Amino acid sequence: MSGQLAHQVPRGHGGRLELFPATHWTVWDPVRWPGREDDRIDEVVVGPSGVHVILHRCDDSGGIAGGVEAVAAAASVAALLPARYHHAVRPAVCLCPTEDVAEVVDGVRLSSPGPLRHAMRHQPRVLSTSEVSGISGRLRLVLVPYPAETPAGNRRLNGVWVRVAAATATMAAAAVLVLEVGPGRLW
Repeated sequence: MSGQLAHQVPRGHGGRLELFPATHWTVWDPVRWPGREDDRIDEVVVGPSGVHVILHRCDDSGGIAGGVEAVAAAASVAALLPARYHHAVRPAVCLCPTEDVAEVVDGVRLSSPGPLRHAMRHQPRVLSTSEVSGISGRLRLVLVPYPAETPAGNRRLNGVWVRVAAATATMAAAAVLVLEVGPGRLW
């Protein structure tokens, strides 16, 4: 499967989803919601068509409520990026158990898994290849993977891991900020 990014197929979707070319796309499976560390964002996908912040809904909580939550999730990811890239952040709700549903309501894409992937791949380009690379590198430093369910015996260790990951992300973000200020301007 070289040259293609594999990703998890959302629960409730039996078919295969369109793969993203690895050279122009970066996919993060569940990550901690920035600023709401107990919550999760199911996927963040960065490619030429933008930064897609996706929440999966496998029940009836999609629609308006899911769209409002997706807008909040997209805003939290946009806050991690320089202001010049905020226009490229796209909220979406993946309606996992559905097929062939695709609509945009108030700027939020509400779609079945297949049409959602198709739309992301074929929307107009808003980021250059170098911008995709730069944004992916920046998000790689600050997005924290959402841990899988763990047995009760490992929760203490999980807490340590979360604190170490948060400290590492904070230090990396500080280093990026210093680099953005420029030489001789460390205030």
